[in-house]
Amino acid sequence: MSELRWLKKMAATAAPLLILAVPSLWLIAAVPPLWRDVDAYVQTVFPLNANTILLHAPLYCILSRVPLWLGYLTSGAGLPVRLGHFIKHTQLTDSGVFALVFAQHVALWWAALFFINIITTNLWSRLLLAIFFASHPLFYAFAHCVGSETLSMIITVFLAATGLRMASRYPNIVLRDWILFGALLCGAILTRHINSVLVALLPITIFLIALVRSLHKSLASRHATSALNFTLGRSARVWCVSAMTGLSALVLATSFTHLLCWRAHVRWRSKVGFTFVWRLNFINRVPLGLRDQFLAAAASKCQLPEARQLLMKLAERFRQNQLWDPAAFVKEWKVSFTDPHGKIQDEKFDRSLNEMAYALFYPPSSALWSAAVQDFEHATRLRESDVVHYLFVTTDYFFNNRASMPQCERLKTFREPRTQLASAANQFYFRWWNPISFRLWSIIWLLLLLRSVFMSRKFQTGDGRVVLYVVILFVVGVTIVFLNCFFAEIQPRFTLPMMELLILSIMILLGVIFRDAKFPGHERRRNN
Repeated sequence: MSELRWLKKMAATAAPLLILAVPSLWLIAAVPPLWRDVDAYVQTVFPLNANTILLHAPLYCILSRVPLWLGYLTSGAGLPVRLGHFIKHTQLTDSGVFALVFAQHVALWWAALFFINIITTNLWSRLLLAIFFASHPLFYAFAHCVGSETLSMIITVFLAATGLRMASRYPNIVLRDWILFGALLCGAILTRHINSVLVALLPITIFLIALVRSLHKSLASRHATSALNFTLGRSARVWCVSAMTGLSALVLATSFTHLLCWRAHVRWRSKVGFTFVWRLNFINRVPLGLRDQFLAAAASKCQLPEARQLLMKLAERFRQNQLWDPAAFVKEWKVSFTDPHGKIQDEKFDRSLNEMAYALFYPPSSALWSAAVQDFEHATRLRESDVVHYLFVTTDYFFNNRASMPQCERLKTFREPRTQLASAANQFYFRWWNPISFRLWSIIWLLLLLRSVFMSRKFQTGDGRVVLYVVILFVVGVTIVFLNCFFAEIQPRFTLPMMELLILSIMILLGVIFRDAKFPGHERRRNN
């Protein structure tokens, strides 16, 4: 009997894992590793400096070097070196890039399996959810791509799974879950700065769960005042722990960044102004007659003369109706920030950009709101294939910008004919969800949500906490993308959090429906 139980347990793990691995194995065999243009090159080749610590969040810049180093050692491309030396002097090799991409795929399998196992314990439900997950090229294309969004995506799957387990166990959340959630949240923040929004995920979820439970108990037992007070007191304590967990993760991530800056002899500062340069095209929306007045008002808020000079240059640039090129603007004006010895003063440049960005951003003008809303509306019309195709476009970036990625010249992806990359982008797997945009997926999500609420109330399954968590998960994903639209012009890759959390939310709802449809007459409890 114990052997049969063990076999069932192994099948419940091995079968979904095999399904999850199939798209990865096909991609590894048929598609060369993808690259997130020059950003991925900076993240994997540059030593620890302001770019790899402050501009690009540092976690991927550090962790990616481990498989790259192991691949370098096995390739025999040079003398064996220690990891610390390799981080400072990274050498890209085919075996190193393969090791990195393969590690990303394995991490994705692990994250997806962890997520599915928390959703349901039923083997057939796990198989169906694994098929649904594996059918989405969004996850696997990013796993096959070099760039920090990949690690962010994988950590988010783990984070969503842990949050689901905590929501379903509320209020009896164990210490292990608090620690795991906090560690994953810290990792997410250290991978992409915008992931700081995820700090709100658990406190909002727990607040709503506690509110609904308290209202339900107060209506069900109006005379049980002492029991209600005890419940409210316990809920308040759990909420405080959730808030402290989020804040602790944020503080720990910031402290780690400061530590890296100290080790690299880099002064910590925000790089939000540098990012905001990619949003300055919103100035075109300011009426021509008011544009100079708008920029002059922003300049009056600045204390640094360099920031005022930047705004004057902006006014001149937009007065000439030139096509806005943020990279050219940064390159042109960074040269002017030089000391008497001819060295560029990066810190002074960043602080000037930050002050300029604050003057233009706060309070948000109608032109900025209009640009952000229009970009967000565009993001909701995108499909998975649009985001996946964008990764092929960023990989193709190398062929027109070889000088900015010199080590990539010897890699398999770029040794092969350019046409081979284009043909790989047209694989049917990347396009079979084409008829469904984010908006249509959202409608499907809403229908599944209503179905789950109906079944939860009809069969008294106690899935209300899970349903509330699904709603917050979806809202947080949308919020991340919407806020991103205020700081940079929308790109397909920026929609990843929104699409990812939507798909994960749908999987949770499908798990609820599968479980309730299978046992319609019994009250069940999630077994974690």
